[in-house]
Amino acid sequence: MKNSEIVDISNKMSSDIKFSTDTVRLLAPKLLNYAENKRDFIILFELSKFQATRNQIVSIIKKDLNIHEKLKDLIKRKTNKSIVKKIKDIEERIND
Repeated sequence: MKNSEIVDISNKMSSDIKFSTDTVRLLAPKLLNYAENKRDFIILFELSKFQATRNQIVSIIKKDLNIHEKLKDLIKRKTNKSIVKKIKDIEERIND
């Protein structure tokens, strides 16, 4: 992602990030760095709210091998209807 996109997303999602748990707040900057676009970041952010998925994300980042590909694979496997609905709501808020 471009730096301008990172700043835009972080400014518009600051309220979501602020009210998240400590572990999610600490993981958010890393997700911004490794996400390839806004949608990927939002999906990873929503997935990081669940303990099991957050552990998978952290283990992928710690291994530091093919991070982008492994995160894409995780997004494909773990995205469900409720997360898609949340993503659409957040994307609307970001685009407004």
